[in-house]
Amino acid sequence: MNCSNTLKTIADVFNLGTCFISNSVIPMLFALATAAFIWGVIVYFINPENEEKRSQGKSYMIWGLIGLFVMVSIWGLVNVLSSTVGINNKLIVPQLNSN
Repeated sequence: MNCSNTLKTIADVFNLGTCFISNSVIPMLFALATAAFIWGVIVYFINPENEEKRSQGKSYMIWGLIGLFVMVSIWGLVNVLSSTVGINNKLIVPQLNSN
């Protein structure tokens, strides 16, 4: 999705900010949560004899899953609320591209 660079009104600034968050920040947060989960799996399985490291790996896996669950839940909630109210959510909820 292309963001408009014309900043003539406050709505244009808001749309640019929303577009930036939708296209940059949210995918980065998903990537960080996924990386935390994968790192936890790696730490957990590389250290079968070290209980402290295994506990640390479990912690990373749990927090990565919690982060992913919260983000997907909020994403779904925003989608349900915007479709209920009738708001065009192309800029609010990140869309999967079928390119």
